[in-house]
Amino acid sequence: MMTRRFIFIFVILFGSICQIEAQDREPIRILFVGNSYTAGIKRSFLEMVEASLHSDAVVETITPGGKTLAFHLENPETVKRIQDGDWDYVVLQDQSQTPAVFPKMFQEAARDLDKIIDSSGAMTVFYMTWGRRDGDKQNAERFPTYEKMQKALTDSYASSARRAKARIAPVGEAWRAVRMADPSLGEELYKKDGSHPDSKGAYLAAAVFYSTIFGDDPIDVSFDGGLSASERKTILGAVAEATATYSNK
Repeated sequence: MMTRRFIFIFVILFGSICQIEAQDREPIRILFVGNSYTAGIKRSFLEMVEASLHSDAVVETITPGGKTLAFHLENPETVKRIQDGDWDYVVLQDQSQTPAVFPKMFQEAARDLDKIIDSSGAMTVFYMTWGRRDGDKQNAERFPTYEKMQKALTDSYASSARRAKARIAPVGEAWRAVRMADPSLGEELYKKDGSHPDSKGAYLAAAVFYSTIFGDDPIDVSFDGGLSASERKTILGAVAEATATYSNK
């Protein structure tokens, strides 16, 4: 009886301490800069954050469709929001093909935006995106398959993150791991267009960002994105693998 009573008291005290710590800290402020690939995961990320110990986090997005980081760099409104928002993290996501097809343009824009972010006092997080389901049909000679496109995207984002000494959210590599572990589930990460994220892909991306930004395990968050237990296990396993691989790069 004494042991059970001790455990009960410890749990109550530990929970109280966690609540006090959460109340004392300033809310984390996050700005996402991208396009529809960011807009497509926003709801899942917000729901995951809301269900977590970080529910007070402030999350804002700039997501005009199809725009590149070069566009955002030249857009005074984007630059001003980065500079004036008192952000802790600014997430950068380029147009889905650009880092693979035009790596120099991507890396130059990423470098210059990172300098603006650094000057504002925030940390840059690069949003590594995923290859298109059947390869890039508009650039079929260079990227005829998903695998070739994913490799180019991964290399480009990882290179920019290393140069900037920034964090990287390896969504694309977690996506790849799911495709390898469960090809059927991998197909279901996409919408019918074979490009944008469906709800399962959005959950995967949200889990990667939750792990990358907050440093916590999304398995401890009650939000499950409507996935079955087996789907969630596969996706979170891939997320853990990818984030562990890229956390020190």
